[in-house]
Amino acid sequence: MNKPLLSELIIDIGNTSIAFAVFKNNKIDLFIKMKTNLMLRHDEVYSFFEENFDFNVSRVFISSVVPVLNGIFEKVIFSFFKINSLFVSFDLKYDLTFNPYKSGKFLLGSDVFANLVAAIENYLLENVLVVDLGTACTIFAVSRQDGILGGLINSGPLINFNSLLDNAYLLKKFPISTPSNLLERTTSGSVNSGLFYQYKYLIEGVYQDIKKMYKKEFNLIITGGNASLLLPLIEIEFIFNIHLTVEGVRILGNSIVF
Repeated sequence: MNKPLLSELIIDIGNTSIAFAVFKNNKIDLFIKMKTNLMLRHDEVYSFFEENFDFNVSRVFISSVVPVLNGIFEKVIFSFFKINSLFVSFDLKYDLTFNPYKSGKFLLGSDVFANLVAAIENYLLENVLVVDLGTACTIFAVSRQDGILGGLINSGPLINFNSLLDNAYLLKKFPISTPSNLLERTTSGSVNSGLFYQYKYLIEGVYQDIKKMYKKEFNLIITGGNASLLLPLIEIEFIFNIHLTVEGVRILGNSIVF
């Protein structure tokens, strides 16, 4: 029996995890992750594909911020699907409904670029602030009229949390959780409060400042694997889309001008 045809596989190779999304009829049919390991071997990746991908694909688009893994995935994809994968990046030419380069040249990770493209192409919005809470916390602004405006990058919640535990002698490891109060009365509660409220105030502060700076209204879109615990604290109306990056990679892959 032939395997069913599922047309597109999108891979987002990140610093902490690697996301795989299969799109069928313009919708995500499968979304899974594996832990990023800089020492991944060809046979390990091939076995992962055998266990999870019992189908054919017509296209594979990849975003990667871990170049050392690119060759492994290229070879596995060709061996497994018998097709060449296509890597997206900020410096290729794309046929989009807006010009992301209109505000000038920039140097961006392919994941950040994919987020910003998806924010404009997938939503009927004019100006968007996109927050991605993963290994890093990236906050970037994009405008349909003016293109990518720029942004800032900070370390993500887990990086800050683990760094604090590693460098504070009396702090022992404990689960992180959404704080109940701004001012907590235990050490662990206060660490959780400090951890998440710093991102709340960072996001909301940047949001308010760019509205003043550009004298425009902005919509807020949040994504990233570490975002869920922060969302209850955000007091600005927002859209949460855990699939924003893979959606953007798919848009870019299908829009490349050769």
